[in-house]
Amino acid sequence: MAFEKLREIIELDVEYTTKSALAISAGKQPAEVVESPVIKLAGMPVIPGSSLKGALRSTLEAMLAQQGVKVCVPFAAIPKGIRGDEQRRKEYLAKLGRLEPCQDIENPCPICAIFGTIGGQAGLSGRAIVLDATTQEGKYNLIERTHVAIMRDTKSQAEGSLMSLQAVDAGAVFEGKIRIVNPEDWQVGAIAQALKGVKLLGMGAKKTAGYGELEIEVKSVRSIRFVEGKWESTEVELEPYIEAFAHKFGEKR
Repeated sequence: MAFEKLREIIELDVEYTTKSALAISAGKQPAEVVESPVIKLAGMPVIPGSSLKGALRSTLEAMLAQQGVKVCVPFAAIPKGIRGDEQRRKEYLAKLGRLEPCQDIENPCPICAIFGTIGGQAGLSGRAIVLDATTQEGKYNLIERTHVAIMRDTKSQAEGSLMSLQAVDAGAVFEGKIRIVNPEDWQVGAIAQALKGVKLLGMGAKKTAGYGELEIEVKSVRSIRFVEGKWESTEVELEPYIEAFAHKFGEKR
């Protein structure tokens, strides 16, 4: 199994800079005036590790599927109405060209090998640990915007559609870490390439309305090992890992 011995941890220091407004909502909060405030940690906005991990996973799923690689659909991502109906579920997955959610933990699909199984499928922990990306005072500005739905026939505001949205303005800098435990080289490269995909696709709410564009840069990469009773950290280059990923998945299957 992957975690019987702690052989190595690859740690990526990642910087996320907002190029447009970024809205990752905490939902309605009693103490907030706006309907949809951003998630905060110690009073400052944060990009949650769960949101980053979800964006990385879904982006990498799409990237590998485009290359003809068979990957599963997480159980939680299958529409609730068909999860328990085997025939309808199989038809849905066949239309997507995806596998059933991984249950064989000895032979998971490439996505579950990195991120683990989720949504009711137990047994396989993910290798990737995605930490919250945090910011500091003076490195961000919060803004509020009002959005409305437009009626298609009259081109006027739909009644009851006004909503205030809080977002982090462009120019905010967030810093976070991604750790991959006992990885194969291609798995580190997969994370790096998925970060590029998230940079292109954006994240958070209202991406199609111009929100969520990020500049993403891997600032450093370290190999961390526990050797002879102490931790040792060594700076390494990212490019060999990206090359390993390209070698493994560079040709359509």
